[in-house]
Amino acid sequence: MPALDAFPITRRWPARHPERIQLYSLSTPNGVKVSIMLEETGLAYEPHLVDIMRGESQSTEFLALNPNGKIPAIIDPDGPDGKPLALFES
Repeated sequence: MPALDAFPITRRWPARHPERIQLYSLSTPNGVKVSIMLEETGLAYEPHLVDIMRGESQSTEFLALNPNGKIPAIIDPDGPDGKPLALFES
């Protein structure tokens, strides 16, 4: 089981399926791009709603994942050497 607890964001948005890619986003034009890619490639993911209108992308937990405070951001639990990998704005 991937150790996602090292990421503060998982305290605010807990993973029900930690073996899946964790997607933190909102259904905005930029926010859906990663979910479209994940759907098209067939990769399993768990979406987490980050309400940018309520300032959730500026929360301490989200900023620990993406210091720029922008959505989308993901954690891939199966990164290099089997360690979780955080990605944003890529």
